Amino acid sequence: MSLTSEPSTGLRPSDESALRAALHGTVLIESDNDYEDARRLHNGAIDRRPALLVQVASTADIVETLAIARSRGLSVSVKAGGHGVAGHALGGDVVIDLSAMRGVSVDPVARTAVVRAGSTWGEVDEATQAHGLAVPGGRITHTGVAGLTLGGGEGWLSQKYGMSCDNLLSIDLVTADGRQVTACASSAPELFWALRGGGGNFGVATSFTFQLHPVGPLVYGGLLGYRLSDAPEVFAILNELVALGNDDLSPAAVFLKAPPAPFVPGDVVGQPVIGVAPVYVGDPADAAAFFKPLHERVTPLFDASGPMPYVVLQALMDDMAHPGFRHRWAGSFLPQVPAALVSDLQDAAASMPSPLSHIIISPYGGAIARVPADATAYPQRDASWLVHPVGMWANPADDEANLAWVRDLSAKIRSYGETGAYLNLEQGGDERVRWAFGEERYRRLQAIKAAWDPEDVFRHCNHIAPAHPRA
Repeated sequence: MSLTSEPSTGLRPSDESALRAALHGTVLIESDNDYEDARRLHNGAIDRRPALLVQVASTADIVETLAIARSRGLSVSVKAGGHGVAGHALGGDVVIDLSAMRGVSVDPVARTAVVRAGSTWGEVDEATQAHGLAVPGGRITHTGVAGLTLGGGEGWLSQKYGMSCDNLLSIDLVTADGRQVTACASSAPELFWALRGGGGNFGVATSFTFQLHPVGPLVYGGLLGYRLSDAPEVFAILNELVALGNDDLSPAAVFLKAPPAPFVPGDVVGQPVIGVAPVYVGDPADAAAFFKPLHERVTPLFDASGPMPYVVLQALMDDMAHPGFRHRWAGSFLPQVPAALVSDLQDAAASMPSPLSHIIISPYGGAIARVPADATAYPQRDASWLVHPVGMWANPADDEANLAWVRDLSAKIRSYGETGAYLNLEQGGDERVRWAFGEERYRRLQAIKAAWDPEDVFRHCNHIAPAHPRA
């Protein structure tokens, strides 16, 4: 399963020298001591070895790197948080690494935050919660802001405040030809439309300005665990909660092997269970009434739920997302989770070849659905559920069994009427990307790509090919 990059055809020693002389950041080649750490991604199955890793220190470094790479005919990819499961970040001969360009500046009066592109969601949450504010972001604190936002960005606050991309006020971008552009509603609006869900196809995003919202500091969350056989009743309750239409409710289900945590009974550890994250982002005092059926209609094996700081909620799934392990994910949108699918998910949970794997099922709707379908490039506004198999294991010798588990489960999930794919979770090719956007949206994105990156410099991403002019 390990993926390797094709050898560069145009790299010369002078290219490395030119970059070292021109940049304030750090240029790394394979013989440098820090190269191995710099090339590591969240997905340890990605084993690409780019010719040059450029840890840029500024926008000027990005401009210079692009100019030198293009003049030598070297392909370019962009690495921010490194969580992209497909490994696009290491796809180029030259990798523009944004990890040193970090920082979050909050204006609590205007309720805005300016976030540099190398920042993580944990850094955003820490800075914004100091003022009782937040923006919808990922559910793992070490996820990068840039990649998640450009591809949509879904999290615990999305029912109430929409996707990460829905809360963007502007994006600073370096284009393929070195221009520095601020895209917003009044400046480069078509590009701004594309950047909200269209991924990394249009340039190197260097800074994001988000609208913030009052959240916390306490919310309600945690984890309830039930017998695998309780899954049908658990999903019946979840459907009832979703039907209430309360945007403060943001529960999710997860099939997993019970972790060796202090709150899990010893005879349950390692057993397949159905878990519920009973998340409520309004007043925590109101949460117990909503989640009462999860205590009375089915008996939990363990209960680690209750009021907690929002930053704690955001970190709860960190232990389920180990950096460096081998990963294969999928993310399908469905109109419902029928009983037959619940049964299939029970079977898949019982047969997981790795104790680290899990299956997350999240409801959609609320504020996500209230954004007009054509307001942003993000394509899935009418989805009801996201079903997200996560294959995760340590040993390369186990690749075949774990890949087959994700592949077979994904096929079953899709057979229940898949309406779309969450591309941030996917490792599919160009045709899957095109299908996920839909033909009309994809053609609009192609036209924007042709306007801003006609030579397809930024192709190591969920790729959108530039439209070709008619003869």
